[in-house]
Amino acid sequence: MMKVALYLAMGLVLTTLECSLFSFLPTEFFKPDLGIPFVIYTAFFLNPFAALVTSAFLGLTQEVLSGAPPGSMLFTKVSIFIIALFMKNKLYIDSRYSFSFACSGAVLVESFLFLAISLVTRGESKDIGNVMFYAVPNAIVTGFLSLLVFTLVESLNVRYFDRH
Repeated sequence: MMKVALYLAMGLVLTTLECSLFSFLPTEFFKPDLGIPFVIYTAFFLNPFAALVTSAFLGLTQEVLSGAPPGSMLFTKVSIFIIALFMKNKLYIDSRYSFSFACSGAVLVESFLFLAISLVTRGESKDIGNVMFYAVPNAIVTGFLSLLVFTLVESLNVRYFDRH
């Protein structure tokens, strides 16, 4: 339980920094999603309830702090959680590189989900090119940052928690 609380707190802090800091920087090309690594990590290495709580809290935090349409960030985070649960037995994450690959793929899926929500609920298709243009660089930056997140979490596991 202590691990879940620590990972959730780290995810909330990084998501808050992401939403507040990157909204002021004019770097549209490099806006990572720092909540995805925590959703993926808890889905693959902890129990499903912990992953659901993590995805819901990170989605709500991102929802409150971003200018996205209501309910879209929560829906995409919970959808990533559900997809990760289905992929848990099919995808083997044994290193930080495979974890980074999974996080990059999750960001791309999240972008497609966001586009689908926008198209279905509002009928808007004017920003499809914009979202698709920025989806790949954001996935790459998120993948690189997830290397650091995975290394930090694994070092905390080795140092403070029993993980065999």
